[in-house]
Amino acid sequence: MSKIHLVICTILVFSCQEPLQENKYTPPVEKNFFNNKLYINLEVNEFWSRALKANFLNNPQINFDKNNKKASFVINPTNIQDYIDCGKMNDELYVNYIERIFESSLTIETTIEVISLNNSSEIEIISNYQFTSIETGTRWDFATNEPKLILVGTPAYGAEPYRMCLSKNLIESSLINVLKLME
Repeated sequence: MSKIHLVICTILVFSCQEPLQENKYTPPVEKNFFNNKLYINLEVNEFWSRALKANFLNNPQINFDKNNKKASFVINPTNIQDYIDCGKMNDELYVNYIERIFESSLTIETTIEVISLNNSSEIEIISNYQFTSIETGTRWDFATNEPKLILVGTPAYGAEPYRMCLSKNLIESSLINVLKLME
């Protein structure tokens, strides 16, 4: 085969290739402040007494600190997209993109703190999220009402290097609805 034939074959092969697709990251739409506090007309001890009677604290996954009047629990959901929003990569949810390419995990630690206010109580629910790309080790640590923006070490070719993750407040709103029933 002559050099001209080799050049022509090379040109034909490369001209038939699809151009590299540029990945496009779209950040999540930042939400308004989520009110993660609840005020009830029960004193702190009465609230915890009712929580115990309602079997709310009898779950072995819930740690109740009697001295500090706090309860906390940790979950590791597999349906990550239900709990956090990290935007999109192209037309795919970013958390699903990370799972598909690198595998991922989500750990959520939620704390319920009750503060005395005369004859009533203020209940604050805060979840701390840790979303991790297992293969790369990239980790987003953020909390209720505190989204996280990080610089990704090796972004996809042509993609914006910053990624934002924020809570969908699923746990917090569910707990608030349950706790309102205790009053």
